[in-house]
Amino acid sequence: MQGGPEFEVISRATPEGVIVSPIGEIDLATIDAVREQLDAARATTNLVHLDLRGVTFIDSAGVRLVVEGARDLARQGGELVVIRGGPEVTRLFELVGLDGRVRMLDAPPEE
Repeated sequence: MQGGPEFEVISRATPEGVIVSPIGEIDLATIDAVREQLDAARATTNLVHLDLRGVTFIDSAGVRLVVEGARDLARQGGELVVIRGGPEVTRLFELVGLDGRVRMLDAPPEE
């Protein structure tokens, strides 16, 4: 699904759940594309991995999306697991304390 000229969100099923992988910048212009894929994944599974390794920038809208996604999945008995992104993304998550609220991994589960 496209959110902009250099943005894409790819979702793929795994034996455990779904991996949602945005590529490019997550901001107000692209957040709806990511949310749409997370909502679709949440409708089919209780375990969603948000793979941020291809994300080059994330703003407060993206942070809010992660918090809300984790909350929504927890309400249905599931979990949102974040695959850490690059240094800029990781630093922002550390600054806002997100790494203490959401489980984070360095790589997605083996398919």
